[in-house]
Amino acid sequence: MRVEPRFRDQIRCLVLKDRRAKALDEALSPGDMIAFNGFLVSFVAVLLAPRLGDRCGIEELAVFSDEVAAAHRAERRPVNEFVVEEVLREVYGVPLLFLTVPVPPRSVSAAGAAIVRYLNNTDSTVAADIDRILDAAVELSRRRDPR
Repeated sequence: MRVEPRFRDQIRCLVLKDRRAKALDEALSPGDMIAFNGFLVSFVAVLLAPRLGDRCGIEELAVFSDEVAAAHRAERRPVNEFVVEEVLREVYGVPLLFLTVPVPPRSVSAAGAAIVRYLNNTDSTVAADIDRILDAAVELSRRRDPR
């Protein structure tokens, strides 16, 4: 899948805590949101590899999802831990929670952003290494969907 420069910019803004991140998110059309979420999942996968490894079970994903949700609630940010877990399950290729009704793209984006914020807040190397991480996410995104 081709990753648009604005998707990279949006994630860079999120990691660097640039206020433009919200405006970039709100400017996405419904179709663009789906494409952005595909890249966001790849970005999350690159961030998670050093922390959770290449293979992770459902139990570990549920625990990590709870960590992300608790941290966001402590910051008074709304988050749905089930949608966070759904994103994590997609990253690791384990069965999804919501099989009959898909999660709305805006909810996926919000959950992905919560994961990115949490990892950025707990690992100082994320912001310092943002360009390398983005490059790796672009490459992973291409491998996941070579269109």
